[in-house]
Amino acid sequence: MIWIVGATALAAGLLVGLTGIGGVLLVPVLTGAAGLPLERAVAACMLGFLFSGLYAAFIHLRRARLPLRPAAALCLAAACGAALGAATLDRLPGLGVRLFVAALALASGLHALASRHAPGGRSPGAAPLALLGLLVGYGSAISGTGGPVMLIPILLALRTPVPAAIALGVTAGLPITAAAAAVYAVQGRIDVALALTLAALLVAGTWAGARLSARLSGRALTVTVAWTLVGVGLWFGYASLG
Repeated sequence: MIWIVGATALAAGLLVGLTGIGGVLLVPVLTGAAGLPLERAVAACMLGFLFSGLYAAFIHLRRARLPLRPAAALCLAAACGAALGAATLDRLPGLGVRLFVAALALASGLHALASRHAPGGRSPGAAPLALLGLLVGYGSAISGTGGPVMLIPILLALRTPVPAAIALGVTAGLPITAAAAAVYAVQGRIDVALALTLAALLVAGTWAGARLSARLSGRALTVTVAWTLVGVGLWFGYASLG
């Protein structure tokens, strides 16, 4: 089963580098194929996502310049939500949240594919992004996702340009994963060897995905993100019910 986990981590990193989304694949494989407890799988993934997220944020922020104030509000709120979610993981059933994430990703992907025009509106302001950051941070921490898979579909629904949506998604993912990983570390839940192994594979995949994304046009990137959302939505929904 080790090769399955390794291949999934590489694939997840590839998708993160290409579309900002992909970390959602890891937790179901770790709990299903590897038989790890949910808490241990989520904790290891959060630390691994932190390393790959730093690289992905660097890549995608070069494509879309984010205003400082809204981005800072998003990051701060996401960190608060993630810390709260990590602290209450044992008290809340995660199935409902995971199914919501799956439905959100699927609906957003299908909508983007059906639309004849790429999202071309403006990015939300500081206040809406702060609210989104709080909700996404909390939901991400209790579902084991890195943040972008929840935030990017919402931003696309608000007609945020795709490069900006990806950049905001991966940027929000950094405080989410950092805050959640810090809480898990204090609680002694992180398997350091597993987390660092996942991090190495995720970063390698992210590097490959980033190189591929640089060759895509705006429309091709939109379609790629949309199909990724559809695939992730179907996969995550199936894995959550399995």
